[in-house]
Amino acid sequence: MPVLYTGRMNKLLSPELDSRLARSLREFPELAARTITVGLTKTCAGTAEAAQMLIRLNVRRNTPVSYFTIGHELTHLLQSAGLRVVPDGEIQCDVWTLAKSELFLDDHPTYLCKRLWSRSNWPDYAKAVRAFCIQAIEMRRTNRRYLMWLNAAIEQRVRL
Repeated sequence: MPVLYTGRMNKLLSPELDSRLARSLREFPELAARTITVGLTKTCAGTAEAAQMLIRLNVRRNTPVSYFTIGHELTHLLQSAGLRVVPDGEIQCDVWTLAKSELFLDDHPTYLCKRLWSRSNWPDYAKAVRAFCIQAIEMRRTNRRYLMWLNAAIEQRVRL
């Protein structure tokens, strides 16, 4: 899949970020026929404009852009303004990102049970939360209250 970098992104693009983007994009075969544009943002970790197949990442932080952030923004491209294969919503975006690949477990979710996570405790729960997300997506086929189930399952797991 072709990737275009905006002029501002080209100026700040490091080999590490280029590699992270390429590795993340391999997890999104749905986007293979699309040209993805990658730009910069300063307002948050990342943003997406699905109709334009554009993501923006904050690369001026002291830490590298996480795989989770990249995956989350790419997942937005799969929502209704983009390819329409993932339900809309920030929490749904977190759920589908975590379920997509273990690659995206390097940082805690931004919206899913956000009060439960810190950078220090996320590694203790990441794989279990991913398993719950996969199960919730399967459950969604017959139960539209899958997010309520998911939140309860995560809360119970964290309390153990």
